[in-house]
Amino acid sequence: MKIVERHVIIFSIVMFITATGLFIYLPFLSVEREVTIHIEELCRVDVEENEWEYVVLHHSATEEGNADNFDRYHREEKKWSHGLAYHFVIGNGNGSGNGEIEVGDRWKKQIHGAHTANMDLNRISIGICLVGNFEEDNGPTDNQFKSLTSLVAYFSKRYNIPNSHIVKHSQVLQKGTACPGKNFPYRQLIKEISALQPL
Repeated sequence: MKIVERHVIIFSIVMFITATGLFIYLPFLSVEREVTIHIEELCRVDVEENEWEYVVLHHSATEEGNADNFDRYHREEKKWSHGLAYHFVIGNGNGSGNGEIEVGDRWKKQIHGAHTANMDLNRISIGICLVGNFEEDNGPTDNQFKSLTSLVAYFSKRYNIPNSHIVKHSQVLQKGTACPGKNFPYRQLIKEISALQPL
């Protein structure tokens, strides 16, 4: 076999291996991968359900985090015996999955949240926190928004919660807050929830 032919064969093998490796790696290059959510199964509880009337939307005002981190902070720093203030946390890929919905103990036990300074509202509202700072940075990731839309649409239907009762934390009458931030796509969320509701 000539030297040139040998080099051509070796080069072809190297290119094939490189292309195969790239083909295998490509799916992992995507920042936003589709998330499969089974909302009804995720929200199932073993206790009597509360009669929820509102959904309150929050951001964590942090670049990363997850339900365990926030639970630890609320127990150790805030001294809240029930821990995590929210019923649900939706990850952004930094601390938990991008669009992953984490279920808090307050939901599992169907007890009040601690996510607003209005205790009367906390007793009848579902608190959902998206990881991220939507005041300083961009809004939620696509996966976070899809998860949030699915979750809120489910609650809207199950508990007959009208769109007017799906509110941002900043809309609650209490000490001023920007939560969930100026870049949170509230109008888009309400529009998508409305589109999912029966006529």
